[in-house]
Amino acid sequence: MGIDANLRRTGRRWAGAAAVAVLVAGLFAACTSTRGAPADLSSSAASPASAVSSTPSASPSAALLSCDDLVPRTQIVQALAAGQPSDDWVVLPASRDAALSIGLITGDRAVEGAGGLACAWRAGPPNSETGEAVLSATILPGAADSWTGSLHGDAPTSDRRTFAGVSAAATCGDPGCGATAAVGSSWVRVDLITGSREGGESAFAKQTDDEVFAELTPAVESVFRAVQGADAAQLQFPNHLPTDGTPAGCRNYLGKVDLASALDVDDVRISTRYQPDPDLDSLFAAAELQLGTSVCSILSLDAGSALLADVTVAPGQAWAVDDAAETTADQGDFRPVQLEGAVSGERALSNCGASTNTCTLDFTLGSDAIEISDAAHPERVAEAIIAGAR
Repeated sequence: MGIDANLRRTGRRWAGAAAVAVLVAGLFAACTSTRGAPADLSSSAASPASAVSSTPSASPSAALLSCDDLVPRTQIVQALAAGQPSDDWVVLPASRDAALSIGLITGDRAVEGAGGLACAWRAGPPNSETGEAVLSATILPGAADSWTGSLHGDAPTSDRRTFAGVSAAATCGDPGCGATAAVGSSWVRVDLITGSREGGESAFAKQTDDEVFAELTPAVESVFRAVQGADAAQLQFPNHLPTDGTPAGCRNYLGKVDLASALDVDDVRISTRYQPDPDLDSLFAAAELQLGTSVCSILSLDAGSALLADVTVAPGQAWAVDDAAETTADQGDFRPVQLEGAVSGERALSNCGASTNTCTLDFTLGSDAIEISDAAHPERVAEAIIAGAR
C-alpha cells in the first residue's frame, strides 16, 4: 500500500521508508525520555512548561498507564527480531517520528499534546548497534468515536484481524505493518516500522505479511489488554490543549508576510486544502485537530502552482520543539539553528543539509510551534514569519 499522493505532495507525516540512521545503544541508554522506556530501564518524565495549561495527573490511587505497562520486553524483542536469534537482545527507547524522518510537532508529539500516550522501542544485541526497525504503541483517550481504519496514508483499510477479542484494521504497507482499533473509549494503534521490505534491505524482507503479524500479534494484544484493563483515571494523561479561545491558524501568520520575496518568486498563492484528516493520517490527525493545528501550502504562481513550502502551525505547542531539543533520541537528523528575529527562549531545529533538495525546520514563536517543510530554504520563510509577527 503506497502513500497517498496528497500526503506526499504536502510533506505530511507518513513520509515513506526514508533511510533511518542507525543509533547506538549507548546513545539511547543516555536518553531521559520515558515515552519508549521498557520496564528494565529507569528514566524520568518531564514536560517543559508552556503557555497552555495541562490537565492534572490522575489521583495517587490510580497510577497513569505508562509505556512500561504496555508490552513486556520479550514481546518487544519478538516483534522486532524478524525471526533472528534474539535471546540476548536488549530493548531501548526510540522515537517513531525520528525513524520516519518527520517533523517535531506532528505525529507522536501531537498525540502527547492532545493528552495521549506515545511509546516506541528498538532492540538488538547488547553493546552493538540496534536495527532500524521500531515498534510503537499510541493511545489517544476519548477518541474512539473518531476512529478510522487508516494506517499508511492511503485511506481506511478494509483488512481486519482480531487481537485480544477486538476487531482491528490491520495491514502491511509502507513503511511497515500495523493495527488500529477503538479500544474502549480510546483510539489505539500499534506499528512495526520495518523499512522497505520490497527493496530487500529490511530484515523483514523475506517474511510474508502473515509471518510478520505472527510475531507482532503478542505485542498488539498486550497493548489492547492494557488499555482494556485501565480505568478512566489511568488514561488522564497530561495535555497541552490550548485554553485561550480560537487558536491562531497558519493564515494568521502568513497574511503579514512577503512570501514572494522570501522565496525569490514573483507571486505566490496560499492554499489550505490539505488539513489534518483522520481518514488519511489516522489518530495523529485526530490529535492535531484537537490542538487546532492547521496547514498552509505556499504555491508558486510562476511555475504552474508548484509547491514551494508547507507551513504547519500548532498553537500552544512550543513545548514540543523544546522537548525535542532536549531529547537526543527524538532529534533524528534535526539540529539546532539560529533564526534572525528570534528572542531569548525561542528555539529552532532543522534537518537541512541532508541529501535532499528540500528539508524541514521547526521553530517556536511565543507559545506556538511552526513547521516549514518541503522547502528549499525553510529558514527564509521562518524568518519572514517571525518578522511579520513582530
